[in-house]
Amino acid sequence: MSALVSINGKITSSKEASISVFDRGFLYGDSIYEVTQTFNRKIFKLEDHFERLLYSAMKMDMPLDFSMEDLEKDLIAVLDKLNTSNAYIRIVVTRGEGEIGLDPALATKNNVIIIVKELPPNPSWWYTDGVHMIISHTMRNPKNAIDPRIKSGNYLNNVMAMNEAKKAGAFDAIMLNGKGEITEATTSNIWVIKDGEIITPPIKAGLLGGITRKSLLKIAAENSYNVSERNFDEDFLKSADECFLTSTTKLLVPITKVDNQSIGKGKPGLMTLELLELYKKTNGI
Repeated sequence: MSALVSINGKITSSKEASISVFDRGFLYGDSIYEVTQTFNRKIFKLEDHFERLLYSAMKMDMPLDFSMEDLEKDLIAVLDKLNTSNAYIRIVVTRGEGEIGLDPALATKNNVIIIVKELPPNPSWWYTDGVHMIISHTMRNPKNAIDPRIKSGNYLNNVMAMNEAKKAGAFDAIMLNGKGEITEATTSNIWVIKDGEIITPPIKAGLLGGITRKSLLKIAAENSYNVSERNFDEDFLKSADECFLTSTTKLLVPITKVDNQSIGKGKPGLMTLELLELYKKTNGI
């Protein structure tokens, strides 16, 4: 089945879905969003995603005129109509429509868009071969410009980095901050394993706090792994024994090459695959 779309509670096909050209999300990227999925028809970590949506709205001074219960009701309605076990879910909230102009007060009512579609299993080669990444020349937005902790529709920074990756034939791009430190990939968080220590950059490096990142930090600590949040540069990353990325829809994906340099033995690491199984078991996936 093709995608279904709910716009302010009205469900349509992807071909019929439409929104005003005067919507500020379309005109200015003045919107926030979240991506999650269902496992066996259950929405994954909705409370965590809604909490982050609220944080993004607060940082953008964007009032929300709906509750998590309202959102969940609309999600269940469109997912029931899609009728598939594992679904991709994208929730987009714009500031709304109004006269053309930058003043946020020109819009007064949110538009809430939910896009759902069947989500196939992640490719098996991700776990047998790993993925190849590049270090992007596009620097991650600094916190005092557009704070990366805001999951907004203003995504050009990430689009430009992904474009670099695709031109280089890579899976994705890893972005640096102004100090040359690793931040994150375009839609996922980055981790390395070196000498038995699991390391991911801290939020203050300039990155979005991923839901999977948060969960894995907790799971690893509770299972007595040596895990830490600290800064590191691309040289440290390339010297790592193992490397992987995390996101809600990708879970954990081994990274085996960065800028044509193999990571470790050039194959998915044993600890990475062990953490993947532990993450899935802990979350009932």
